[in-house]
Amino acid sequence: MELRITDIRAQSVQANFEWTFVKIYAGDLYGVGEAGHAPGLVNMLPSFRELLVGEDALKIRRIEQKLRWATHYSGTTTYHFISAINIALYDLVGKFLNMPIWRLLGGYRDKIRVYVDAHGGKGLEAMNSLAMPVEPAWLGEANIERSRIISANNPIHGRLSIEKWNEDYSPEAYAGRAKELAGEGFTAIKFDLDVPTPYTDPALIMSGELTLRDIDYLASLVKAAREAVGDGVDLMFDLHWRYDINTAARICKAVEPYRPHWIEDPVPAQMTISNLDEYKLLTQLCQVPIETGENMYTVYQFKDLLGTGIRVWAPDLAKAGGIGEGVKIADLASMYDIEMSPHNIGSPIATMAHAHVASMANTFGMLEFHGHDIPFWNSIIKPKKQLIDKGFIELSDEPGLGIDLDMSEIRKIWPNFDL
Repeated sequence: MELRITDIRAQSVQANFEWTFVKIYAGDLYGVGEAGHAPGLVNMLPSFRELLVGEDALKIRRIEQKLRWATHYSGTTTYHFISAINIALYDLVGKFLNMPIWRLLGGYRDKIRVYVDAHGGKGLEAMNSLAMPVEPAWLGEANIERSRIISANNPIHGRLSIEKWNEDYSPEAYAGRAKELAGEGFTAIKFDLDVPTPYTDPALIMSGELTLRDIDYLASLVKAAREAVGDGVDLMFDLHWRYDINTAARICKAVEPYRPHWIEDPVPAQMTISNLDEYKLLTQLCQVPIETGENMYTVYQFKDLLGTGIRVWAPDLAKAGGIGEGVKIADLASMYDIEMSPHNIGSPIATMAHAHVASMANTFGMLEFHGHDIPFWNSIIKPKKQLIDKGFIELSDEPGLGIDLDMSEIRKIWPNFDL
């Protein structure tokens, strides 16, 4: 039995992030995958087509090794495209065998807990593949943060962002957003905490420092969210790699009474280039669990987190290597009883790929949902359904990923889409 690959296609579109979709064909049958955002991904298509056409899609492990060796000089961005290929292969094989991926993996969890990314008091603005703010036409329909970013010439996140405080970053806004999302059935909510305060000093931003007044203000946001939803909802807070060790430790101490489930990426220890020794210092100073991993690649890099004190791993499988690598990372996390709660900023395609891996992950915690405020989130897929219902994804026995892209609906948003 063989399933020979006959073609591979790719296309990028601008959503809240840049989404890159990949289709792998075996005759008329195809699988769909998605790559985490990075510049220039579609330009890789001709090279990967040469590697893949003629391969037997059923030999996924052979293809994984072939792509690994073919890109050994190419850097981590190639893993974004490799991840999309891997997801598409599993979707293709699942359709060929008429089985859902979660059953092919030996999964057993058929309801996947989701945490919603609340951002600030409103949803996150859109950014391109270099994290620069953009204004796609559909953004006018979305309930998003506005007027925070002063300069459009810098990335949205980090120590170069030029921004100002507004009412979206008030305790009242955080409390209202928390109540709203808990009312929709979400049992876990994440907020951005690297946000401007009424006391923001531009002179300190590039050093990654905050004043005591800033830290007290950020703690008041955490307190407001906690008091709004009580102890029945898990709360997490993302710092987007922004602060130095001392500031991060002070933030951890200030928010500790409100028992966050984790603090995410408080220091730049783990961006594209890692400095994992920094985490050894931080985790000794912070009682709150630290979460990281969205910019890590393959199980080999997650192995290097062992011994750092990081207690929550957050691989993004649209970057880290796809479903196959996700299984390996999940098994390693299980060996050390570390929570695995995947990062996910992709479309419903990437979301479902993560959900299938979550089914087999023994120490799975929850899966990120970054698209709450995207008006077309559910309309671009088929069969038509509410993909996330009351804070959970319910896996079905539909083959492959269980969903597909609805081309007619997609072309209403991106008229030139052709995959």
